[in-house]
Amino acid sequence: MSSMQHSVVDPVDVAKNMRMFHRMSMVVCAMFFSLSGCRQDHSLAPPANSEKITVTVKLPKELKSETMWVMYRSPICKRVDYGASGQRTERDGHHSVYKELERQGQSDLYQVELPKDGGGACRWHLANVTFGVVYADPTRFGENVTSGGGGGVVVIFDYNDSPRGGADIKVDGDLTIKKEYFPWIKEAFLGGYNKRISLVGEGDTYLMYQAPQARRVYFEPILHSDFAVYSTQPKEKKEGNHTKFTYPDGSVVAERQSQPDFWKLQSLRTGRARECLSVWQYEKCPDRRPQLLPEWLPSPDKPDFGHYLIVDEWGNALPVYDYRLVGADGRIFRESTTSDGLTQPLPISAHPLREVEFPVWRW
Repeated sequence: MSSMQHSVVDPVDVAKNMRMFHRMSMVVCAMFFSLSGCRQDHSLAPPANSEKITVTVKLPKELKSETMWVMYRSPICKRVDYGASGQRTERDGHHSVYKELERQGQSDLYQVELPKDGGGACRWHLANVTFGVVYADPTRFGENVTSGGGGGVVVIFDYNDSPRGGADIKVDGDLTIKKEYFPWIKEAFLGGYNKRISLVGEGDTYLMYQAPQARRVYFEPILHSDFAVYSTQPKEKKEGNHTKFTYPDGSVVAERQSQPDFWKLQSLRTGRARECLSVWQYEKCPDRRPQLLPEWLPSPDKPDFGHYLIVDEWGNALPVYDYRLVGADGRIFRESTTSDGLTQPLPISAHPLREVEFPVWRW
């Protein structure tokens, strides 16, 4: 009897187990799919007709380009994270690739082309790129000197933050970046000795831009090799010990600052007061050299009206800057520029101008 019962029950149990196994497989696959795309191809497959984004770097001879980090995102292939208490969070998936910029012939231009549409089952789209420049031969500053940071750029092409955060500057259309840099040789002792050659510029280690309409990105770092700054970290961490910065003129500054004073370096290089180098302090410059650019810019919002652009001697637009203009019709316009450095709307009868003055007024 016992053997007969087993011969009847066993097939039923097997069928139940098979159904249970099938259900469990479906559940596991569903869970796996949500985490990493069960049997889904996550690779990039840019279509042949994908629009291209071109990134070009103009390299000074002392510098080289770093490997570019390219990130694509997908709203289809989600990335799932779990918090400490088990809460589930979904985010767009991301896929990273790394590209080397290629030299264009024998020129100083290095370039890479990136498909905007990453394609594939995940429908990847180009999200952001991270690239930059460093010294090609850091040992020229000493046997054990290594490359540091300072010449980095992040460009965001969608509306998400990059791995290094959000953008500081938003740009319409193509993006052109021209920035000045100085060599910074820094010697550190705390936490182990090291000596690095970095680049100090206006702003942080990485310049952060958002340019969703850009199809061309151009970066030109301008290196002032003859104006190096040196820093020496204290060997002991205690109250009153600060990093010493030695500037090209021999002056030494020891303060609670983490990097050299870029505007001091610019002032030493140009021979101009630092107020002359800031668009917001240009009114205080002892030797101002503002210019009104001659091109008449028609106003898009006011027919028969237009603007002029007022810039400093470096070509930077001067916001909230006083001017006095005498138009072709004899009318006098005494105003301040907009935040973009443009004059207030002027009737076309004022063009061309008879006189241009930049007085300092006390309102």
